[in-house]
Amino acid sequence: MNCLNCGKEFVQPDNYCSSCGQAASAARMETHDAFHNLFHAFTHTDKGFFYLVPQLLIKPGFIAREYTLGKRKKYFNPFSFMILVLAINTILISSFNLRSIDPAGSSDPIAKFLNKHFNIIILIALPLMSYFTALLYRNKGINFAESMVLGCYTSGERSIIHIVIVAPLIIFFREHYTLITLGYSVSFAVYYAWACCQYFNDYKFWTFIKGILTFVLCQIIITILIGTAYTIYLAK
Repeated sequence: MNCLNCGKEFVQPDNYCSSCGQAASAARMETHDAFHNLFHAFTHTDKGFFYLVPQLLIKPGFIAREYTLGKRKKYFNPFSFMILVLAINTILISSFNLRSIDPAGSSDPIAKFLNKHFNIIILIALPLMSYFTALLYRNKGINFAESMVLGCYTSGERSIIHIVIVAPLIIFFREHYTLITLGYSVSFAVYYAWACCQYFNDYKFWTFIKGILTFVLCQIIITILIGTAYTIYLAK
């Protein structure tokens, strides 16, 4: 019997392929298999989506560190997690114009772009934040790829918070838009700094401040990019 995924011959009584890890019994999928796999992906006790979300709320740095140290079957993939929640968040933002003070939409082209393509901003921010993390914590030995794992988990959780808490607040209390978005940004800066402390198991003052500085530097670059795009648009 050969593995249906990679073709390697099984040595009985193997239950999984020693080359690619696929289960030996991979028969043609039926409808109940599809629903089972979907349910399993979100609810599995040690690596499901719904297990990960509350865990990231209290120990994001610990989870990212375990994942980079090799415990990758234990947790939902960080890149898949971020892309999934970012897609949901972008649809929500676009549907309710959450990047604008005006609930009906704004004539401001930058606001329109942010409402429709907020995912692009986050995807630009992720490598920037990862770069500054690797730069500011270079004495800790973290590289860019490991910083990306931390960034994906924390940015994904940030999108979850936006979906569950921030979006409803903006929808029902649009007159306090500036205060809500400011509080959201400050909260994430503190959350990310705490995640960095957990990741390095170092709770010193400067370790925390470097996490705040990472977020600030990232926001400055993003603001400059948006401002430049707006200036170019007005110059046309």
